[in-house]
Amino acid sequence: MIKNIMLAGGLAMLMCLPTSAQGKFSLTGNVKGMPDSVRVVLMDVEDPNGEYVELAKTNPKGGAFTLSGDIKSPRMGSLLFQVYNKKDESYRTRVSTPVMLDASALTLECMCDFDSIYGKRDFKVSGSDIMRQFNEYLSAIEEKERQNDSVSYLSARKYFDTNANPDTVRKYNAAKKLTEQELLDAKLRFVAAHPDYNISAYVVQRELENLFTRNATDINSMADLVKVCPDTARVNTVNKRRNFALKYALGIDCPQFSATTPEGETVDFKQMLNPGKYTFIDFWASWCGPCREAIPHVRDLHKKYDGRLDVYSVSVDENEKAWRKAMEKENMEWRQFHLSGSEQLGKGAQAFFITTIPRLVLIDDMGKVICSTNNPDDVSDMLKSRLGE
Repeated sequence: MIKNIMLAGGLAMLMCLPTSAQGKFSLTGNVKGMPDSVRVVLMDVEDPNGEYVELAKTNPKGGAFTLSGDIKSPRMGSLLFQVYNKKDESYRTRVSTPVMLDASALTLECMCDFDSIYGKRDFKVSGSDIMRQFNEYLSAIEEKERQNDSVSYLSARKYFDTNANPDTVRKYNAAKKLTEQELLDAKLRFVAAHPDYNISAYVVQRELENLFTRNATDINSMADLVKVCPDTARVNTVNKRRNFALKYALGIDCPQFSATTPEGETVDFKQMLNPGKYTFIDFWASWCGPCREAIPHVRDLHKKYDGRLDVYSVSVDENEKAWRKAMEKENMEWRQFHLSGSEQLGKGAQAFFITTIPRLVLIDDMGKVICSTNNPDDVSDMLKSRLGE
């Protein structure tokens, strides 16, 4: 598990979404056996800051419900069925299903009674052209999505069953990575076949939010593919995501940021790069358990590629004493730095858009960023492919 840290500006840097003419939506459904105490909530999941925004909510009557409201442009929504928990006096989501919304009247069908619902595949929503497109998309990726869900579940189970045995974790993480890639390939094949669909532009929009996963050429090709989508608001959002993703594309020059040595000297990290050598930067914190767990992996790479790889650890601790105490305890043999003060922390985090730690960054012998990840195995695999065993 990775730890969250704050990044000044956050996703607000992605800007507010443009809008088109406002209209009315409605969603009507009937779920056999659904108690009247259930709360049915429709959420907009496209808020720029990652928050769900409530669009409408109601309680059913005899299993039937209707939700309605205003909508400014087609949006991805999530329909939640929430059950009241008397113990903590709150509602908990029992099941949810995605819904593509526009100014249309939609109808939800449920394939079973309420107590038998397993997941989103037990529902079918219809009534608009963009929902028809969305259903096409769901059908196209269903097989790969099921495979990925199964492998992800197995990977998590093995993690706990083996008490996070490193060899087992690596084996099942590799399997999960493969099915994730196969699912992504299925999504992108659909996008290529239907570039004018709203869901295709949405898929591209979301994929462009995954930073340091593609080079500039691939980012531009993906964004250009869906510019034929008739929803201009969606296309404008894709272009904003494109511009942001290009700042954090694989192959960019190492960004400039400063850090402080244990002796109190401020250094420009870009000047630390040695031509002809790879550079590995580990952003960590004393309070971050996964960061401390990654240190043995960093140590192994430091030893394995000694002379070909420069390794630096950069702490994001706000408490300098805690950093120094942890640094002494871990006894790391490579050079140590600290993002000291709000200015260094802000610029250092923005350099690689660090929102979670550990953040492991690999820079090649030409000063280009080739990997930015939370997983030490990703760095190990990249070094193996570039420098051999």
